[in-house]
Amino acid sequence: MRKSNKEKLYRAAFRLFVTKQFDGVSISDIEKECGMTRGTVFYYAKTKLDLFKQVIEYYVIDTQNVDNKVKFDYGCSLKDYIDLYINGVGKTMEELVSLIDPDSRDNASRAYISTLLQVCTLFPDIKHRYLINVNNDIARWATIINASVSRNEIKDDIDVLSIARQFVSAFYGLSIIDSMSNGLNVPQLREHMYTLYNLIKKM
Repeated sequence: MRKSNKEKLYRAAFRLFVTKQFDGVSISDIEKECGMTRGTVFYYAKTKLDLFKQVIEYYVIDTQNVDNKVKFDYGCSLKDYIDLYINGVGKTMEELVSLIDPDSRDNASRAYISTLLQVCTLFPDIKHRYLINVNNDIARWATIINASVSRNEIKDDIDVLSIARQFVSAFYGLSIIDSMSNGLNVPQLREHMYTLYNLIKKM
């Protein structure tokens, strides 16, 4: 399918902003990367900062929305949800790596984490929306865990919210730690989540 000019611009700008950081990117860089004129670039964004905000909303906020990251049925078991979640994370990570730096998974991961920290400084509203995504992620886990308690899949004497936070922390924590080496280790994330699941499942 042919990409629209807006999508081409967003992809090019996101790659530049993530790999070079905001201050290291010029409008000329963006024009060259996307193959568009300055007039076309400014048709979609009023300023470089406006373009940065748009691509972060598109590639970070929307991507990390749990509804976009994980497709599932509320009737699924906790174990099934773990697999669905990890598969969704893996797919998202592969898409980001292919977009940012297909030749270096670790460079892509570090650049992505670094960009998130920059966003927190430049856009408090986007930082707030990112945190809402995290809280929605926790709430989704809590819903699945509650349902799994009702189905006698897992123990009923657990702190549901605390366990939900541990599942989410496993993902975000490993994402940061692994960004310093080879990028998120999806099999290791699966192992961590299975270990947590085995601690709370009914024998």
